[in-house]
Amino acid sequence: MTVLAPVRRLFRRLLGDRRGATALTFALAGSALLVAGAGAVDYARLAGMRSDLQAIADRSSLAAAREFRLGNANAGTIGTVASAYASQALAQRSVTATVSPSVDTVAKTVTVRLDATVPSTILRWASLAATQVSVQATAKVVGGAPICVIGLDRVQQQTIYLSQAARLKAPGCAVYSDSSNSKGLYIQDMAVLDAAYICSSGGKIKYGLGTFNPNPETDCPVIPDPLAARPAPAVSSTCLKTNYTILAGSDILMPGTYCGGLTVRGLAQVRLEPGIYVIKDGDLLITDLASFVGTGVGFYITGVNTRLRFEGGATVSLTAPKSGAMAGLLVFEDRSVPNIVKHEISADNANTLLGTFYIPRGQLDVSALRPVADKSAYTIIVADRFTLGAGPTMVLNTDYAASDVPVPDGVGLNGIKTYLAK
Repeated sequence: MTVLAPVRRLFRRLLGDRRGATALTFALAGSALLVAGAGAVDYARLAGMRSDLQAIADRSSLAAAREFRLGNANAGTIGTVASAYASQALAQRSVTATVSPSVDTVAKTVTVRLDATVPSTILRWASLAATQVSVQATAKVVGGAPICVIGLDRVQQQTIYLSQAARLKAPGCAVYSDSSNSKGLYIQDMAVLDAAYICSSGGKIKYGLGTFNPNPETDCPVIPDPLAARPAPAVSSTCLKTNYTILAGSDILMPGTYCGGLTVRGLAQVRLEPGIYVIKDGDLLITDLASFVGTGVGFYITGVNTRLRFEGGATVSLTAPKSGAMAGLLVFEDRSVPNIVKHEISADNANTLLGTFYIPRGQLDVSALRPVADKSAYTIIVADRFTLGAGPTMVLNTDYAASDVPVPDGVGLNGIKTYLAK
């Protein structure tokens, strides 16, 4: 009856017309056509909105389910990831919807439900002002060794490279080279790559007395950058310090932007307050016998030719933030840096490096003579290239339960397969 109310008003205006019967017939027919046409337009719009919402639910559940692969996964943090991903996607499309995530930590599934009110564009005059749309998607992750190393470069030789007496010890996790090059995974001399699983998208080379344990699989699927969607932290235009160098004594540093880099050398002893340290247009250099210690700290590397350099007999003990923009990330290299650089760890006392090194443009080179990261609950490397030389043993532990530092989405516990459940 509501749909025909405008037609009734037309009838009343036609009652005094001796041609009313004819007009009434045409009015009824025209109204029916109008309603049908309006319904078709709104139905098409509704179908398009449903499709968009379903795509957002699919992607959000997949993004959140990948958290299971990273260790320290819990329902709260995974649900937060799902909500944040969906909310961002909805905002980009100027759509308002209620996001309801549901996480099953036993079955390792994430369900994302979206409820939206879609306004009618034409049928409002018929009191059909809006329609409720609900969609949901469930993603599941399946097993496999936690991922602790990914070499992202897809074409170069030696995306992952060990030489001399270097040893990469990762018995509880997987090492991947994304390079399709026949020499993308390369060890030589007396180097040893020891991991739970080793895989190369291209080939493998063992030259000299080098050892793979186990023998790598080749022609593996490429693992896209698992941290590509991770937002970079905000960078203040105000420099907290400029060309700052500490040569001696004790100092306490605060989070902020260090323009021109930060140098700690000699016998200086530095403690870092928790937070994000932006190193811009200059190296983060820790050298000589200096001490550089911080808990809950993350380093964002940006600008021109900015490098991380831990050298000499320096003592470096760093633990990544537990929350915030760099949760779980110890080092985050700006994806837009203009020059590809080599970040170096050759310090002989870098035993605690707890968190993830994310170096999507540059190379991380480890060449210390003593074990590196061996006292860390976990360490993960995601870099364009990852190389070990000289005689270091770099230890990549996977004791995720021993730390409350979250492991970033895309690497770590529970393998690499994430799919939408049917």
